[in-house]
Amino acid sequence: MRNRSNFLVYTFLLFTFFVFGQDRSVVSGVITDSENDEPLPFASIRLKNYPIGTISNEIGEFDFYIPKSKRADTISISYIGFNPYEIALSDISKKLDIKLNHSVNLLDEVIVSRLSPLDYIKKALENMDENYPQNSYQTIAYYREKFIENEKVINKEESIFKTYYPKQSDSAKNQHQLLLYKPAPNPQKFQFMREWIDKRMAKEKKKAEKKGEDFEDFDEMDMDFGGPETILNLDLNQERDPYLEPKHFKKYEYTFGKETVLDGESIITINFKAKKKINFMKDEGKILIGKDNYAIVLVEATGKLSVPFAVKPILFVIGLKIGKPEFSKTISYQKYNGKWYSKLYRWDAKVNLSKRHTFKSNEHSKINIGQVFFINKIDSLSQTIAKDKRFDTQEDMEDQVYNDLGLSWQGMNVIKD
Repeated sequence: MRNRSNFLVYTFLLFTFFVFGQDRSVVSGVITDSENDEPLPFASIRLKNYPIGTISNEIGEFDFYIPKSKRADTISISYIGFNPYEIALSDISKKLDIKLNHSVNLLDEVIVSRLSPLDYIKKALENMDENYPQNSYQTIAYYREKFIENEKVINKEESIFKTYYPKQSDSAKNQHQLLLYKPAPNPQKFQFMREWIDKRMAKEKKKAEKKGEDFEDFDEMDMDFGGPETILNLDLNQERDPYLEPKHFKKYEYTFGKETVLDGESIITINFKAKKKINFMKDEGKILIGKDNYAIVLVEATGKLSVPFAVKPILFVIGLKIGKPEFSKTISYQKYNGKWYSKLYRWDAKVNLSKRHTFKSNEHSKINIGQVFFINKIDSLSQTIAKDKRFDTQEDMEDQVYNDLGLSWQGMNVIKD
């Protein structure tokens, strides 16, 4: 099990456009819906003529750092169902307040097609080679995971990865190199059943001391929930969720949603909903597919997990109650040189825990966990990563930083806190 240390999280404090040193400039802003001023989370912000970009945070805010050599470029902002927005970097002199307009091409009626919703999904799977990169390429990406209990940070880690993606025809796996890493400052102890945990750990420590063995305290143990390995190798060509797997098609209902647009391209919306639980999970959501090229450009899913029936009596006896965990997930893609590359992968989960006590107040805990991974730079000129620098998911992250690119957190495109 990997140990995680903690150090100061760097928070961006730049709110206006200015030259940062000699290498980068920063554009800051907020993106909202022009009709209701609601924030647009995880909107895509990128340079028009070069594959560098970032995304807005949960409330539509962003900081976008731009290399000095690209200051003559234009910023392009896009969001499903809205008209794209562009502005030349030379025209920016203050923080941007961007209000996106709903696309005039958005249809009010559900589409009518000779193809069924499931036909579109099958077409999308058949056209994977045409729509997604088949040659090797390289990316720079930002990763964040969090574990929050009752609005207090128990664990939060951020990192920057360089990844080499081999040709699809190769049998080689993706290769990753950890360039930057930092955990949150001053993480809090997990409070749910804290008294019981402390007593148990004290007992275990005493046993270990008597035997002359080392003891690892609970609060020093790994509090992660999968780590970056769960998403670093995400590939629709290899691993898919059940609603995109032919063997599970009969377990879902597929219907047409509204036709929409992305960067001027017509997009078909396919809604899906599980008829029954699959692996203790029942989910629903939508798949957005290019109308003309059948490319999957975005997937959104939500759902609930169920506690196995056999476990419930045990939980009842010990006074524990677990509310059905709720989760949401988004996977989106970006177009570059005629192909669709991964852009964003994020998932979040919420769960409520309760512990019943006879002679004192019951305990309650609201848990929020999540991961986000977004690619902010694509390079078609790629090279394999040296074996001694490849990221090993079984080893401690802080011991695997090989920053041969000389990057620093200062000026990196991350999700704004």
